[in-house]
Amino acid sequence: MKIIIGFLLFLLIGCSQNPLKGFGQSDIDIITEIHAKNALEILETLTVKLYKLNPNELNKNKKYNSYGEVILDIFTNPVELDKTGKKNINMILKSFDVAYKDDRVYILMKGLHGMIKASYNYKESFYITDKKLNPQKLYNSARNIEVLIWRLSNTYNSNGKILLITNTFNNDKKNLSFERLFGKLIANQDILSKSIASQEGRTIQKFAKRIASAIFLPIGI
Repeated sequence: MKIIIGFLLFLLIGCSQNPLKGFGQSDIDIITEIHAKNALEILETLTVKLYKLNPNELNKNKKYNSYGEVILDIFTNPVELDKTGKKNINMILKSFDVAYKDDRVYILMKGLHGMIKASYNYKESFYITDKKLNPQKLYNSARNIEVLIWRLSNTYNSNGKILLITNTFNNDKKNLSFERLFGKLIANQDILSKSIASQEGRTIQKFAKRIASAIFLPIGI
């Protein structure tokens, strides 16, 4: 009995933040949680950076007056399930509509966050008993991010100005911070997609280079 109690105390001390963490989880479940958390952190950082470079977008927001309120809305409020995957994509597309008059950063990140959440089956914790993620959806989300990057750099308003600023220059040197963050997000989704596909012996349907076509792949449930 003393040995059992000592063992349990050891586990509780070693996992003080969440003593049950790891129980009922396979290695791939733990890895999936890490990737889901990484994706969320990158999305939050991207949102703040987009607002800092495009402050006028927040001024157009009819619901919120501060970055903090927007972040809470996008990343704290429950994400509505998108069964077909079209709703989140439509929000992203709306942010690139020249005629759109509201906050482009808000609608863009709301849609992007929803799409990423859909690729994780709208879950943040993963266990052995859960339905496993579809590696194809993770792969598709990475390809959609590539299309999103292309649109951000190639969509202009009627005055010939870029709709949402991401690239800035300092002494003729390009600021690559956005490219790095988006690159991390793409790698995050791709690595997990390959890991799950490899473990389960599943094949991922890969698509030819389609960035120039700027077509998004719906990611539903």
